Amino acid sequence: MTQLLKGSLLIAALVLAGCDNDSPTRTQETLQLSLCPRDVGAPPPVVNGAECGELEVPLDPNHPDGETITLAIKRWPAISAVAEPDPVFVIAGGPGQSAIEVSDRLGPSFFNLRKKRDIVFVDQRGTGQSAPLNCELEQNLSLSQLSADTEAHTLKQLKQCAETHKQRAPFVLTPYAIDDLESVRQALGYAHINLWGGSYGTRVALRYMARYPQALRSVVLDGLAPVSLSVPYRMGESANAALQTLADQCLADAKCGGRYGNIEAIAENLAQTLSRQPVELSIEHPLTGSPQQVLLDADKLAAIVRLALYDRLSARLIPYTLFAAGQGDYQPLASLVSQFLAPEHTMNIAMGMHLSILCNEDTGVRPLPERATFLTVDLAEVMLQACEFWPRAPLPADYYQPVASSVPALLLSGAADPVTPPKWGEQVAASLTQATHLVAPGGHHGITTQSCAAGVVTDFIRDLAVSDKSRQCIESIRPMPAYRDGVWTGENRDD
Repeated sequence: MTQLLKGSLLIAALVLAGCDNDSPTRTQETLQLSLCPRDVGAPPPVVNGAECGELEVPLDPNHPDGETITLAIKRWPAISAVAEPDPVFVIAGGPGQSAIEVSDRLGPSFFNLRKKRDIVFVDQRGTGQSAPLNCELEQNLSLSQLSADTEAHTLKQLKQCAETHKQRAPFVLTPYAIDDLESVRQALGYAHINLWGGSYGTRVALRYMARYPQALRSVVLDGLAPVSLSVPYRMGESANAALQTLADQCLADAKCGGRYGNIEAIAENLAQTLSRQPVELSIEHPLTGSPQQVLLDADKLAAIVRLALYDRLSARLIPYTLFAAGQGDYQPLASLVSQFLAPEHTMNIAMGMHLSILCNEDTGVRPLPERATFLTVDLAEVMLQACEFWPRAPLPADYYQPVASSVPALLLSGAADPVTPPKWGEQVAASLTQATHLVAPGGHHGITTQSCAAGVVTDFIRDLAVSDKSRQCIESIRPMPAYRDGVWTGENRDD
């Protein structure tokens, strides 16, 4: 679940974005930020001059005199002494991810953008340092997913988590989050802002677009999933489509296809074998070095493949690891799992907030049954069982309607994205009159950090248009050559 990401889209609106002829100016700033205390253990790059602060907001906007929570805010001031007045607000994914926590990871991608604009990170309510809805199981969730059956124990922990957060859980849904963003915009004195949202962050950005169009100059949406995606029911379908794309790419490459053949068929056969006879793996934990015993069955194989499909570097290992496992050599697969347990491949997710979003917002629309494959077998079973006891809250009546907007928007998708595939970007773009949807042929989940894509984002926010150069950049993000028996195909000579 820690890797579950999703996004979606909401109410229709008559929109005219903040792109009038008059130059926008800063309004009165009522929230003063100060230099951030040094983050102990923070990964590089550390951005010099970062400012931090908090904004107090009501837990329930309908009762402004009741309980309050504080929103954690981090800002990278523009480097230029003559900066543009409209900053970029960054909205994290998850749901449940901390925007402040991922800020340093995004540093290189947003460096040029920061030359002329402030970059603002707000921990969404229920995440990070903004009254987080954490669950005790989060610390070991990745390991528990890959160890012996822990479904009953996990549900017991989640039930306790639901009891702990029952008062606040109904108030962390997306409609509250976008009102928080608007409060931060006003408190920092920005007349107009640009939004960048990734994965679930695209939902928040679209909802903001519908409710506060007058405050927006532009929007960048990376990895889209309208609410009709309904994550609990579509996870397997999306992952299977990504694996099919990867299999087709392998077959189209003489070295990959010639060595491995149809990796989708190999995966299906391997899953059937593991269903009949699971295999015990010994996986070395990357931090402790101690062996972790994992009973690999078809469900856990599906989880591993789905995780590997999230990024290009891991995906290029899939043909080799599946082929080797099909031949009885599970060591490459064990090494891949060990890689996922490394700190650089993990993210902290506020599981209470995560379930509040999915149980309230993603179970409202159930799609038609999907074609059964090893990747589609009850992936959402534990999550949906948790939703039976998770606190519920009402949503606006028109919540599941597409957003109609004229705000300039750049939409980015990866052809092999296992959770927010390109077809959902197409669906979102259909009701955005000034949207451009670009698909990276070799992209997976998240395009902005890949190759030249950061420049595409920077140029779009500057020009409010997509140039031929930008289109060529995204098109140039091709599938990475597969790893083959100790060499990288397409990069090294044949052996």
